[in-house]
Amino acid sequence: MNFLRFKALLGATALTIVAASAAQAGGFDRGGVNIDQLFDAAPYSFEAGVTYVSPQRTLKNVRRLDPSGLKSPEVKVEGDYAVPRVGLKFNVVEPVDCLASYTKPYGADADYGLNNAYSPTAVKFSIDTNDFGLTCSYKVAVGKGSFRFIGGVSYQDVDAFLSRQTLLGLSAIGGPLPAGNLGNTGVGTFKLSDSTWGWRIGGAYEMPEIALRASLMYYSKYNYDGLSGTVDTTGFSGRGFPANLRPGSTGVFPVSASAEIPQALEFKFQTGIAPDWLAFGSVRWQEWSKLGVIPITGVRSPVNGAASKVSFDPLYRDGWTVAGGIGHKFSDMISGAAQITWDRGTSTISGYQSDTWNFGAGVSVAATENIEFRLGGSIGIMTSGTSAYNGVGDVANAVIYEFDSDPVYAGAASVKIKF
Repeated sequence: MNFLRFKALLGATALTIVAASAAQAGGFDRGGVNIDQLFDAAPYSFEAGVTYVSPQRTLKNVRRLDPSGLKSPEVKVEGDYAVPRVGLKFNVVEPVDCLASYTKPYGADADYGLNNAYSPTAVKFSIDTNDFGLTCSYKVAVGKGSFRFIGGVSYQDVDAFLSRQTLLGLSAIGGPLPAGNLGNTGVGTFKLSDSTWGWRIGGAYEMPEIALRASLMYYSKYNYDGLSGTVDTTGFSGRGFPANLRPGSTGVFPVSASAEIPQALEFKFQTGIAPDWLAFGSVRWQEWSKLGVIPITGVRSPVNGAASKVSFDPLYRDGWTVAGGIGHKFSDMISGAAQITWDRGTSTISGYQSDTWNFGAGVSVAATENIEFRLGGSIGIMTSGTSAYNGVGDVANAVIYEFDSDPVYAGAASVKIKF
């Protein structure tokens, strides 16, 4: 049996379904910085792909804890997103391989809509990252296989956006809002951005003749301690405010914050288990508990211009992702794989990132000796739960709700050219 061909086909298929499953992980994780292409047997390879994820989350019985007393029976969270990735692997000299990569490894997309009980917390929320990386390995012979020393760096930028619909007018005078009356319906927006460097280090042992590979990688944190941007409160018009409380300090003001994409540790393993069969699995930990209450400084009240206490309050716990699967080579052209993934939800008393189970499958087709096409997909279940946060960091985040088990769908496609 040609194990090298076997390894290439099944490894590519496994990577495609892993991309479809891992793009719905906890925190802001959308698969992290994947370096599997570094292990290609070909001296040079180019790979491009995209993963599309469609979570179907609905918040139920949403109730505000501020004086507005606003309630909504349900709020549907729109949040489809795509994760592109591009990689170029090249052999520098015989023992040294490098991978230049681009992806969007972390992010968030949520649209809660206007005129509901969640709107004062967020109408839209998004985080967008771009990661440009270079990872290299040095290979030495060890026993019947080889060991790789691996290291790399990434330049990463982030853009964050948050919009809120104000209820300041009627909340300021106390008491519940009249039925169907949202008071002032203006929207304020926050925009923050920053860039930084991160690094990774680890090692891997390979025995190509039995398609075995075990790797352990450490990924450093991305420290965004210079997040800066603006808050725009010009959308808070006088409509809905009593005459003596109409905004007098609306405008565009500078704001700043400090946050991080936390460190991570990942172990991966694969091995041939029978002719034309491969087993694979992985365990990933990421320290999302570093994201608790994140203050945004510089915000002013549109009513009187005084400093306003505003924050982003994820209140996460550490994330764990465990995956396992099996692959089969049907012919020299076609292989397939299936995988199950469990991701521990990172939400605690705030948010709706609950435990998620994903079931994925994929196929790899070698159109020629040097060109491979891959398709993968997954369907998952985001488990039920509750969010009951009193808004200690920011009163606008004082909202409680429940959510049932909801589905999440994902698909991935990619092409690889070896030369």
